Amino acid sequence: MAKIHLYIDLGSYSTVIYREGKGIVLHEPSRILLNKVDGANEVVDYGQKAVKEIDTQFVVNPIMEGVITNEIECANMLREYIRRVITDKPNASVEAMFSIPCGVSAEEKQKFYNVAYSAGISRLMLVPAPVADLLGCGISFDDFDNCILVDIGSGCTDICILGRNGIEDGFTINIGSVNIDLAIASHIQSKYGVKISLGSALSLKEQIGSLIPSGSKILSVSGTEQRSGEQKTINATGFDILDALREYYQVIADSIASLLSTAEPNISALARQQGVIFCGNGSKIGGLREYMQQRLCIPVFIAEGERNVYGMQKLSQNKDLIKIVL
Repeated sequence: MAKIHLYIDLGSYSTVIYREGKGIVLHEPSRILLNKVDGANEVVDYGQKAVKEIDTQFVVNPIMEGVITNEIECANMLREYIRRVITDKPNASVEAMFSIPCGVSAEEKQKFYNVAYSAGISRLMLVPAPVADLLGCGISFDDFDNCILVDIGSGCTDICILGRNGIEDGFTINIGSVNIDLAIASHIQSKYGVKISLGSALSLKEQIGSLIPSGSKILSVSGTEQRSGEQKTINATGFDILDALREYYQVIADSIASLLSTAEPNISALARQQGVIFCGNGSKIGGLREYMQQRLCIPVFIAEGERNVYGMQKLSQNKDLIKIVL
């Protein structure tokens, strides 16, 4: 029987699938549109097309903050996404790698296995997301002895000490780039009385956001004025969203310091020397290196690279490394 190898980032807000030999073949929101009929829920659509149009419809995300909240809905969504990317070989055996947060419990890991097998995957390997992201950025395990890796994803952030023997210590916190977008939208609403979309908040973060104070950058965004209900355009500055950004990145800085203080002394000492590598969506914010170096007093590096599905594909080609990190 033919085999198809997939590398899947089953994220809180989006699902990305890389197929061996074809590259990324799917990038869709991790959401499902349901219609309530006679007390029962019927699936209407998945991903980009999962947009509510009538009052009986509602949208659900079966994965939140890096963990699966509804196994049945998640399996149905993944089954549909897999079906879309194997139409040329619908009867093939599907083997897959998933990237998962490094701090998930044994019970939460089992949910990923349950979902995968229910979706039709015959063989599954779970890869810690920081490992996949590091490899996806083109960084080799031979490049360091021990370092701190911070992976700021959409729904959660992994903070770990990574060495030649894999993850030495680490945990996951329920802060992701979407939390930061929500905070920006809330700050704009409080200051200007204008409710903006998460898309506009994301634009503010990406285009004028910085952890170093700056009022020189200005971006016009539109939203709904609370009092009148009418559309209004405002000119927001970097200062307008500075507090929203710093609130979350300070939590990340404190969590890194906590990890260093509780890790074994020799591991912590090596990690301090090597420094901290930031990757993921949330690592692209302006001023991150300067901000973290001031608070942690250790070297800070920002990794530039591809998605973690590329890292999983690279890992699959290195059996010796698989034995170390899995």
